[in-house]
Formats: sequence, C-alpha cells, structure tokens
Amino acid sequence: MSNLIPISWPTYLWPFSVALILGYLLTLAIKLYAEKRNWFAYYTSHQTHRRKMVRLGGVAIYLAFIIPLLIFMDLTPQLTGLLISVSLMFLMGLLDDIYNLKAWLKILIQLLAIGTALAFGIRIDQITNPFGGVIILSPIWNLGLTAVWLWLVTNAVNLLDGLDGLAAGATSIAAGALFYLSLFAFVNQPQTAVLAIILLGTSLGFLRWNWFPAKIFMGDSGSYTLGFLVGALAIIGGAKLATASLVLGFPLLDAVYAIIRRLLHGKNPFSADRDHLHHRLLAVGVPHMGVTLIILGISAVFGIVSLLSGTWAKLIALAVTLVVMILLIRTIFLVQRRKGSLPR
Repeated sequence: MSNLIPISWPTYLWPFSVALILGYLLTLAIKLYAEKRNWFAYYTSHQTHRRKMVRLGGVAIYLAFIIPLLIFMDLTPQLTGLLISVSLMFLMGLLDDIYNLKAWLKILIQLLAIGTALAFGIRIDQITNPFGGVIILSPIWNLGLTAVWLWLVTNAVNLLDGLDGLAAGATSIAAGALFYLSLFAFVNQPQTAVLAIILLGTSLGFLRWNWFPAKIFMGDSGSYTLGFLVGALAIIGGAKLATASLVLGFPLLDAVYAIIRRLLHGKNPFSADRDHLHHRLLAVGVPHMGVTLIILGISAVFGIVSLLSGTWAKLIALAVTLVVMILLIRTIFLVQRRKGSLPR
C-alpha cells in the first residue's frame, strides 16, 4: 500500500455509491416500464437466448454514469469531450437497438464520436518505452493510435455482449483495475480514479440484473457506452493501455480475429455471427455460467498481473494471452471437428 497516494475514501465512496444505486434502481425501473409497454428485444440468429427480454439496459447504464459525473466532477475540456462523444455512442447504440441500423451508418457515427473525443484532447500522446522512459508520439501517430484504440475497445466490448453478465463483468474488472492503477504514486491521477470508480459502480449496479439468468439486456446502447468509456478512461490523464489491454485481452483478440475471419470468408467484417470465443465454448459443451466465469476469471487474473508488474512483464503477459487464446481456439476446433459440428 506504500505505493499508493494518500486516499480520502469519501472522495471515491460517494461517487461509487451513487453510481451503484442509480445503476441498480434505473435498471429495475426501465425493466418494469419496458415490460409494461411490451418493449422486448427481437431475436436474431447470433443471440444465445430465446426468451422475451427487455433490451434497454443501456439507458440505465448511460444515466447511472453521467449523473454522478455531473454531480462530483468539474467539467474540464476532456470531460466535456467525453460526455459528448459517449453520448453519441449511446445514441447510436440505442437507435441500433430500436431500428437495427446499417453497418455503414454505425461506423459513421462511431467515427464522429471518436473524432469528437480527439478534438477535445482525448489522445494518446506518449507510450511507455519498455527499454526505459517514454516514446512521444507525433500528431499523426497520436491521432491514428487513439482512433484505432477507441474503435477497437468499443467494438470488442460490444462483441463481448453475447452472454449474460459478460460485458458488464469485464467492464467492472477493467474499471477496478484502472481505479487502482490511478492511485499509484507514480501515476497519481485522482480525477481519473473518480471516473473509474463511477464506471465500476454503474457496471455493478446493472450487473445485478444482467447476471445469469439475465433479467434485462444492455443492448448495443449499453455495450457501446461501456466499451467507449473503458477505452477513453485508459487514455484520460495518461495512457494506461497495457492495463486495459490485459484485462480485455481476450475480447480484443476475439474482435481482431472476428474481423480477419469474416474478411477471409468474404463477409462483412461488422456482421454478427455465432463464431466468437464464447459461442465456440458453448458449442463444445461448456455451460453458460462456466463460459462467463472462465473469461471473467482470466480477465481478473491478467488485471492483477498488470497492477503488480512492470512494462516488460505486461508485454510478456500480453503475449501469454495471445498464446492462450490461440491454444484455446485450436482445442475448440479439434473438439468440434470430432463432434462434426465445426462452424462454417
């Protein structure tokens, strides 16, 4: 604990508590209201459920994050940019939940949201040099790397939202890791810690209703909101990309793999399917809860590793994550081949 800055716990306990209570109560209220109005999700082939389910949990997630932020934090240019850009992501997801938007339109709105974040100074200006010191990025590189990072993390969490509790659980772990990291003396970013603890409370409040068996879904409005916030919080106040990359290692790699796989098969890289890692684990007989716990357990382990290790150890851990995922996918392929259920 000597590596942590002096902590005034009320500074973090109040924002966390408000976000947690709002996440819980708003999710319940939206669930009950939507059920009363008969607003249920439509069924698509890539989903793992066949129950009538409200899909507007993202509204509760968005409000439970924004309200504490406005109460407990002063609006700096970066925070103003965060509010505007995450609002664009939320609205895009909400429209997609209601109207099932075309892929090109979603990409366009995502780029608008990311461009807004960049315009308000949410950028990766430097990265840690594993040989010592930092590498200062040129304007072109910091814009490009930030855009790719935000887009990839946002969509990785969206792709992760295929099983009950998975996206909200992974976001909770990432937010907890970013909160703790922000309190280290060599980082010393209490404002980023407040943002992270608000996100943690929001995710946990919603998770109570989304844990298996889920009572409500977050929808794209929730998964895009959570994904963008995790990506942005890893940047605000200083890049914490390695920590976020380790916690979200599996979904990030799964997202990249999904895009490559679809391109190789001549498909739209942004189309939905049931070939993600969690779908494949279900296909070989791992129970729903088991898949969720496996992925969240791995995320938690690598999150702890990221907090207790230096740059080189984090790079090694990222490499281990890649190897583990390759071996896991290879094992799943072998099992599916033996069962004669190998996906197209």
